[in-house]
Amino acid sequence: MIKRTIYLTLLAIPLFLMAKLPEKSSAGAPAAHTGAPGEGNCGTIGCHDDNSTNSGNAILNVDMNAINNYIPGKIYPINIRITEPSVERFGFQLVALVNSDTSNAGNFLLTDVVRTQLVKSQYQFQNREYVTYTYDGTDAVNTGLGEWTVNWKAPVTNQGAITFYASAVSANDDESDKGDHVYTKSLILQPNYKGIELQK
Repeated sequence: MIKRTIYLTLLAIPLFLMAKLPEKSSAGAPAAHTGAPGEGNCGTIGCHDDNSTNSGNAILNVDMNAINNYIPGKIYPINIRITEPSVERFGFQLVALVNSDTSNAGNFLLTDVVRTQLVKSQYQFQNREYVTYTYDGTDAVNTGLGEWTVNWKAPVTNQGAITFYASAVSANDDESDKGDHVYTKSLILQPNYKGIELQK
């Protein structure tokens, strides 16, 4: 009887430890949570909603190698980076929309399928394409740094101004959605008319 009790106790220990591991969402952020026109973000509609958006100490950046215009059909790398000292868990979502009608602009091309994935909404904004994190993509690259890279292919024709809308989460890793902070950022690209002329 004693041996049986010891065996069951030893068996229960790893199960208890597994249950206490920090949770990570394998599905990524739900589509349409970037703060783009018509959308909320994870701090206003759902999960991480107990702190005001952009009220924490993290810094969110969306960078395309400092470019501010696009040539139709060309592929551009995008870097999404959020920093906050001591944080070990982050998440993000990104969408690109045409300013004139808020339709989807171009396409995202994954460069890191381990940390990023593409998602679409099953309900509203079904035409919009989103890139977000994966299960492994929530881990900090280094303590205090969340970072993801993806390529974006510009529309094949001039669509006028295009805006990238990003939302990111700096999580406290307490096995819940509470106490986290959500941030938003946008980046506007104008068409490169010189490049368009060269393509003709």
